[in-house]
Amino acid sequence: MSTRAVILKNISANLLLQIVTAVGGFILPPLIIVTYGSATNGMLASIKQFIAYLTLLEAGIGAAAIVALYQALTSQDTQLRNRILNATQRFYRISGSLFAIGLLILAILFAWLTQKQISATLTFYMVLVMGAVNIMDFFFFGSYRALLTADQKTYIISSVQAASILLNIVVCYYLIQSGYSILTVQIASSVILISKFCIYRGYVKHQYPDLKQPAADNEPYHLHQTWDAMTHQLTGLLIFSSPLVLITLFLSLKDASIYAVYALIFGAIKMALQSISQGMQAIFGHSLKTDFDHTKQNFCRYNRLFMCFLGWVYTCTGLLLAPFIQLYTVNMTDANYHQPVLAILFLLVGIIENSRIPSMIMIMAAGRYKQTKPQALIEAGINLVCSICFIQLWGISGILLAALLSFVYRSSEMLYYNCKHILFMPVIRPYLLWLLIFIAIAACISLGWQPVNHVKIATYLDWVKLSCITAVVAAIPFSLLLLLIYRRPIQ
Repeated sequence: MSTRAVILKNISANLLLQIVTAVGGFILPPLIIVTYGSATNGMLASIKQFIAYLTLLEAGIGAAAIVALYQALTSQDTQLRNRILNATQRFYRISGSLFAIGLLILAILFAWLTQKQISATLTFYMVLVMGAVNIMDFFFFGSYRALLTADQKTYIISSVQAASILLNIVVCYYLIQSGYSILTVQIASSVILISKFCIYRGYVKHQYPDLKQPAADNEPYHLHQTWDAMTHQLTGLLIFSSPLVLITLFLSLKDASIYAVYALIFGAIKMALQSISQGMQAIFGHSLKTDFDHTKQNFCRYNRLFMCFLGWVYTCTGLLLAPFIQLYTVNMTDANYHQPVLAILFLLVGIIENSRIPSMIMIMAAGRYKQTKPQALIEAGINLVCSICFIQLWGISGILLAALLSFVYRSSEMLYYNCKHILFMPVIRPYLLWLLIFIAIAACISLGWQPVNHVKIATYLDWVKLSCITAVVAAIPFSLLLLLIYRRPIQ
């Protein structure tokens, strides 16, 4: 299969996954809030983040395995591939056992922490039920995910996951509407999500019939940079998961629910941006070892395409967010979900954060975990210290200000490192592209704000019509910009 076909399959499958995930994300939370209350929705969102912290026990294993597998798959060395997978599986089993112990401790602590706002018994069982999916992932799919990712077959992962999420949406919607308890709903959800691992396992066994344990006389394979990769995932998880944890600790579950609603919207936007990057890490990882000059040229074009797409997406978001929030939260009356300042801060954070995606993909493809570990630690330090200080002064807004500061540092540093130490190219043009895109976003939102927000929006159909017009108009300047810069030389 050609590289272009692989890219299209991975992007298409991932885009389907993001759409299905976004649909579920937008349908279920309002229903949960209206049926069970904002405190329950905040509890669910916080549990997800606490569990995400526990998954740090996996951090670094998959990333290190993917980098190691590039060599084995490129050289078609089946024995080396099996040794790598065997080592990976051993790591995952140990991590899975530790995760199960940590999950039990988390269930006890979180139930105690939130007992004044929600039933401790309910919280305890919810943590265990939600964490069961991760336990199965550790024991039955971790090493297979690394293999499929390294072999440029992430479309398999995305397709199966999209199907399971779609089924989960239908079942959960029915159970909530039928009046079942939130615990029953979550049990059904976990069972559905766990079932996908059987499909993954069956596909891998069929597609790779020569997967087997290495011979006993082979020396066990040692994954390199596992700890370095773990540092990156640790800092990333600390940054992206700490807000809800800190809000739960310092504010309330209702505040956590407010943050979760906005994070849901901007998370869907982030997934849309990541969808056009699906599979690019494996492609760049292979091409870096075979054709460096071609890789450099392809990366520059990909970066220009991505940044123009980012500009278009966030221009539309800035213009359409206010009317959407008004519609989306119309029945959420037990907390104030209308927070214009939060919307602006989320928009700024999203633009700066996601501008790093191309550079981050190249750093991961090159396996530069150890070399960029200090910068990752600095970013996490800035984020955590500022978050703890700012949340005391400005609440949720303080969390976002801290994220903005850390992202400005790390995103610009990633771009510099990628240009200077991986691709060996001048850094001035990528920085100028950033500046150009940011100016274009600000100009388009400023010009379009009055016309868009003077349109009366009473239903979702009205909003969709307005969105289509806005998207078409906003696409014009960014399409023209892309045509001007896409094929320009690197130097």
